[in-house]
Amino acid sequence: MRSVSRSRWVIGIDDTDMPTEGGTGQLARRLTRDLERLGCGVAKGVTRHQLFAGPGVPKTSRNSAAAIEFVGATPVATLFDAVGRIVARAAVPGSDPGVALAPVQLEAEVVEFARSAQAGLVTQGQARRVAAHNGVILEGLGGDEGGVIGALAAAGLRDNGNDGRFVGLAGIRDVAGVMEVADVLEQTGITAILDETAGHPLPDGAAIDLGDWVRPRLINGLPVLVARHNGERWTNADARPR
Repeated sequence: MRSVSRSRWVIGIDDTDMPTEGGTGQLARRLTRDLERLGCGVAKGVTRHQLFAGPGVPKTSRNSAAAIEFVGATPVATLFDAVGRIVARAAVPGSDPGVALAPVQLEAEVVEFARSAQAGLVTQGQARRVAAHNGVILEGLGGDEGGVIGALAAAGLRDNGNDGRFVGLAGIRDVAGVMEVADVLEQTGITAILDETAGHPLPDGAAIDLGDWVRPRLINGLPVLVARHNGERWTNADARPR
């Protein structure tokens, strides 16, 4: 592998819930709070990544996994031990949790595995081989350990920087309705609001109707909100229908 900063990691988790209880995204947000409280470092938001949900895939609902970019000087063994303990304790009984801890700037093989996990069935054996070849720590924490597949895929997709949505990011659950772009950027961790058609940033003074659900996309490694003009005003392109 090429040389990378060992102070930056991507954490992937999956299969921590059951059909009527829990949620991997929710657990990932709790994980960020617990790791920060332990002094392990600083989380750069939680992203949700959609994996293959077709026939043959054991899943609780839509088969998504979660990932966190994490920055800190904690030794890797200490960090992974903390991640494993927190996830194992919080995972719903009967689930098959898995966790991955990967250095940033992963090799293409990990991203290729992640894309395969979005397109069709992959196996634990494939996940473990890819992880071993690319310096990723991968571990199952219970059940049949099927969560290692999604954990590795989520880590690869987060590191690639162009897949998924932020479900955990400063301020995104506290803003709603019509706001000026500058205020949205000031009050959240969103880095830009882009015109869906032209790809250009909206000016600071532009007003945008956020709706009641703000989940920015992961674009070029950053949390970006995409705006759509409906002929009258700018709206959140990913808002939930009213």
